[in-house]
Amino acid sequence: MGTMRQDTGQTPNYEGKYVAIQTGGGHKIIASGRKVGPVIDEARKQGENIPTVVFVPRRDGAYYY
Repeated sequence: MGTMRQDTGQTPNYEGKYVAIQTGGGHKIIASGRKVGPVIDEARKQGENIPTVVFVPRRDGAYYY
């Protein structure tokens, strides 16, 4: 998957957040937030039956999965 960004000229900060990505064309970000449940709920409202959700880590933190 390529780099995702908005064409508004501003780069949104998704560090430390969950991000839902539209699975159709374009890989548009359709929801984001600090808690995964509300992000999934919003993605479903946007028409994604099985949302694709990723976590964007902070640059200054270590994460173990």
